[in-house]
Amino acid sequence: MAPQPSELTSIDTLETPVKLPCGLVLPNRLVKCPMQETLAQAPTFDPPVETFSNLYTKWGRANYGLIITGQVQVDIRFLSVPGDVVTHEHSLESPYIDAWKRWASISKAGGSPCIVQLAHPGRMSAAGAGVRPADMPTMCPSSVPVVLGDTWLDKLALDKVLGTPKAMTIEEIDNVVELFKHGARVAHTAGFQGIQLHGAHGFLLSQFLSPHTNRRTDDYGGTPEKRMALLKRLVTEIRAEHPAPFCLAVKLNSADYMDAGQGLQQEEGLEQVRWLVTCGMVDFVEVSGGNAENKTSGLHQSFGKKTMDRAPAKKESTRIRESFFTEFAEKVQAMKSPVPIQLSGGFRSRNGMADAVDSGVCQLIGLGRSAVLEPELPREIILNRDIADDDAFARSHIVRGQWFANLIPVKVVGSSLGIQFFYHNMRRLGKGLASDPDMSIPKVILVDTLETLRAGLTTTLSRILQSLNFYRRPQKVD
Repeated sequence: MAPQPSELTSIDTLETPVKLPCGLVLPNRLVKCPMQETLAQAPTFDPPVETFSNLYTKWGRANYGLIITGQVQVDIRFLSVPGDVVTHEHSLESPYIDAWKRWASISKAGGSPCIVQLAHPGRMSAAGAGVRPADMPTMCPSSVPVVLGDTWLDKLALDKVLGTPKAMTIEEIDNVVELFKHGARVAHTAGFQGIQLHGAHGFLLSQFLSPHTNRRTDDYGGTPEKRMALLKRLVTEIRAEHPAPFCLAVKLNSADYMDAGQGLQQEEGLEQVRWLVTCGMVDFVEVSGGNAENKTSGLHQSFGKKTMDRAPAKKESTRIRESFFTEFAEKVQAMKSPVPIQLSGGFRSRNGMADAVDSGVCQLIGLGRSAVLEPELPREIILNRDIADDDAFARSHIVRGQWFANLIPVKVVGSSLGIQFFYHNMRRLGKGLASDPDMSIPKVILVDTLETLRAGLTTTLSRILQSLNFYRRPQKVD
């Protein structure tokens, strides 16, 4: 029998509240996905409240059902990109925890619940991004370097940027567990309503879950069940310390989308989801996919595609299937998941989002890049009843100037330029400016380079002037 659309309108469907197992009520189905803001400052990388005030006030007033913060790294030695927020050893102390509390207050001020995404990049920590010594290698379940491109330039660049990771010891795995638990304590103390463990996109937890990067033969690898040991341990120990109503969510890959026979395959990914949705400790699971070495993930290959000029209409005979990971999500729902599934990546239209919820593919709709280009999208368009269904859709995520990225002979550099466009626009939002969706990659590089040079010069001059006691006027001595 053909699937039937709901009698509710698309807006009615999306505005239906969701109560998570922990008791947290989300006022609607739209979730602001994690995006790295790249705004924190060395040496401690605390939440940059001044810029976050602009950025999270916009998201907080946008009428999202849930806001998930950008990635917060749990190990100050290993950042993913410069500017990641970190939970360091003093984060629970003043004045550091005060910044965290202000961030939580700003994020929730508009009425949307907010949780913190906790992450560790593992082998994806670029040189210079954290505070580790230059001779300290990155970490991975097994010593498996990233491979991007086949030329000697690709290999040289990757060796300089990421290097070859070391296989983690049991003591280092234990330490990572404590770091994630510390991150959860910081989020809880600050007043956030929960955390999400980042187990996707080739970060450390994902590296343990994938047979490509986890070639261990001990208690943390060798079989699909043992590859889940670290994630199971984190879920169990964090939930024991933070029971409901604190929210505990997990983001997982549906697959690594590498060449055939490599990486995490959908069958194993489904078994990972099965444990999460039946363990009784997780409040929702976000489904995504791909890693740095992926070949076919639609999410990672979508910078140059225009997806629609007009929203698709809801039909009785076919589903709209906008998301990149709909097929996997349908298999998850065949398990009759007792916890909500969040599907992220590819959604553009009100009808497409409502159709995914109507069909039971997912209960929550994740919006990532759209939240950067159109930060107030839910209130202004998707949930705005003054806009007809035909016109209610987000703009396509076209990044102009892809030709420039294609000219770069080093793949690790060229392939990263598309995401730099979104980093740049988050920095604009942090300064109180509007996003510039039409900015091209060459212009992003030029503007960011000039800003870096200007900031460096200003810092240098400030230090010189301070050393000369320029700011201290001589006091009159009576």
